[in-house]
Amino acid sequence: MCASVTAAALIEKDSTVAVMDFETLKGNSELNFDLLNAEKTSSEYVISRLAEKKKFIVIDRETTQEKLKGLKISGVIDPNTAKKIGEILGVRYIIYGNVTDVSFETDKALLNLHKVKAHLIIRIMDVETGKIIMAARGAGDSESGFIGDSDGNFIAVGTVKVSEVSVHNALQKAAFQAADILTERLFGKKK
Repeated sequence: MCASVTAAALIEKDSTVAVMDFETLKGNSELNFDLLNAEKTSSEYVISRLAEKKKFIVIDRETTQEKLKGLKISGVIDPNTAKKIGEILGVRYIIYGNVTDVSFETDKALLNLHKVKAHLIIRIMDVETGKIIMAARGAGDSESGFIGDSDGNFIAVGTVKVSEVSVHNALQKAAFQAADILTERLFGKKK
């Protein structure tokens, strides 16, 4: 029996899930994430995509954050913390993840054109057992051009500038791809 069929039997359609704020694996990125709110926006992108897929009932991020205020959560979520989260939120499953990398490549022919690349990993955990049911990796890219003294919002990476919009576009594509893969593995392809 294939893994997606086995996993699908473990999670019922319309199960309620909470998506936690993502973490950034420090040192794996060429960009300063403190300027971007990448962790929060990445989790928002995953929430958006999961809600669009209509396989889960997804708790609003602000509701999740408000209910979990005071519970210190960062990085890897251990089974004990997951159980507390599940009890507080009234969910059986949580989805969490990491932005693993954001980098860029410069187009050698057009020195002002850069391709921003983003990668992230998401996991779904059963809070009752503390076991990770499934994980998925997503990748996304976006082109960023810089012309002269443009008034746009740019992020300096050494002597190179890339637009914040391009970074967020790459993160969104990575988050959507990871959410699509996770949903497909758990519930099969949409017919």
